[in-house]
Amino acid sequence: MQQTLEKVLTLAKGRCEAAEAYMVSGEQTPVEFKSGKLHSVEHKEIRGLGLRVVRNGRIGFSSTTDLARLDELVEHAVSGAAFGQFSRFEFPRQCAPGAVRVRDAAVERFTPAQAIAEGRRAIAALKLRAPELKCDAGFEKRVTAVELANSRGFHGRYDKTVFSQSVSGVGVVDGSLLFVGDSRRGCGLALETKAIVSAVCANLRHARRTARIATGRMPVLFAPEAMYLFWMSLALGVNGKMLQKKSSPLQDRIGEQVLDRRVTVSDDPRRPLALGSLPFDAEGTCTARLPLFERGEFRNFIYDLQTAGMLGTTTTGHGRRDFTGQPQPGISNLTIAPGRKAMAEMVGSMDRGVIIHDLLGAGQSNLLAGDFSANIGLGFAVEKGRITGRVKDAMVAGNVYDLLRNRLVSISRETEWRGPHLTPAMLFDGVSIAAKGK
Repeated sequence: MQQTLEKVLTLAKGRCEAAEAYMVSGEQTPVEFKSGKLHSVEHKEIRGLGLRVVRNGRIGFSSTTDLARLDELVEHAVSGAAFGQFSRFEFPRQCAPGAVRVRDAAVERFTPAQAIAEGRRAIAALKLRAPELKCDAGFEKRVTAVELANSRGFHGRYDKTVFSQSVSGVGVVDGSLLFVGDSRRGCGLALETKAIVSAVCANLRHARRTARIATGRMPVLFAPEAMYLFWMSLALGVNGKMLQKKSSPLQDRIGEQVLDRRVTVSDDPRRPLALGSLPFDAEGTCTARLPLFERGEFRNFIYDLQTAGMLGTTTTGHGRRDFTGQPQPGISNLTIAPGRKAMAEMVGSMDRGVIIHDLLGAGQSNLLAGDFSANIGLGFAVEKGRITGRVKDAMVAGNVYDLLRNRLVSISRETEWRGPHLTPAMLFDGVSIAAKGK
């Protein structure tokens, strides 16, 4: 990899003022079970190189998966600069990234045979407790090396592993189609088959009964797996690219009390074996924890080099990309401070309300503004502190910023990693629920 990067930078030298080469190589091995049977075992190679140049003050970019045609890669990047944005940055010099663990040798050693055996155990355990479901399971390991070099002397590399596991079931329960599932994803090998199956079966136990709810405003508890909707919205709001476009709802609000004082959110790319961790960003800037909201007060936007330069500020080390595209600002690991109540206490405090575990169609909402309206994929009604059954044909709507500032009742002390979010559950009051025919 290093020789390839040096060669492409040498080819670009003399044809442009500055150049940067970003290379990714590795492999991924997905193993998939469908309807209780082994469906596929694959092995995929990952290899590619992206080249960003600055020529006559403008940015050019090209990428390739054919490392034997580096002359063409350079030519395309240099030619494209004639139509690119004006550069508002300089490539960084060498940084000294602190140690951050993003590689687990146990993931590298994990074999397809082990995945098949674990998948069969998961399917058998779920079938035993949920015979009415058709059961699926999936495992994937990814091992990649990322290497970056630029014409100002930066050269860095890190090796990263990612392991994911999922178990789910689908079937007709109480007269309607039901999907229940759970998953885990991170940089370390964490086989959590027993915990995942138990979570799926707990939801199925409540879903075997149907509960009726009325349209109106009521308490809603968003479980950790449903909180992604909130963090996606906030991640868009703090993105410097949205600020540059003057579309962020947080524009001109740094230092303002935006959320409830119990809400503290940071982005931490240095958490060991967390999904979004990395020692330096996709442009060679060393990473560090960045507070976004401290006790509800808005503190920082996130920037890559070009976005920061266009806004007259400095990068926060949040350049993110793969080799096929130029960097954009992006979060790593959103970390939300826990609260003081157990989830069981939060459920017990509800006189009448809904618990939401899964949402359908939330991506169609205007999440940049914080607005959402989505079908409840998996949710349960609560009456006098007890779960009474599954909610069907219902929708939830609201605004993330309004809920997090004005309607927050409590935050769970338990937190869970859900993708790149370390999140508690949250209970809100006065949330709009629409039930079919009610």
